[in-house]
Amino acid sequence: MDEKFKEILNAFKKNGGRVTEQRKKLLSVILKNPGCTCKELYYLARKNDNGIGRATVYRTIRSLEDMGFISKRAVAII
Repeated sequence: MDEKFKEILNAFKKNGGRVTEQRKKLLSVILKNPGCTCKELYYLARKNDNGIGRATVYRTIRSLEDMGFISKRAVAII
């Protein structure tokens, strides 16, 4: 998981995306819970950090889709 985590963070940096603490926490949740919906990921992420907003989750998921790390049908790291 650490390799994939670093690979995704590097992709965010390369594409001009910000790598915030909230985004790191959210990415960790996504990697630990493959196949969850955005809504489920939002609630799981909020357990770890109640400062993570719904918009952060959806923007991050969209960015991961655009970079090819997540399939459009399910939130699963490819």
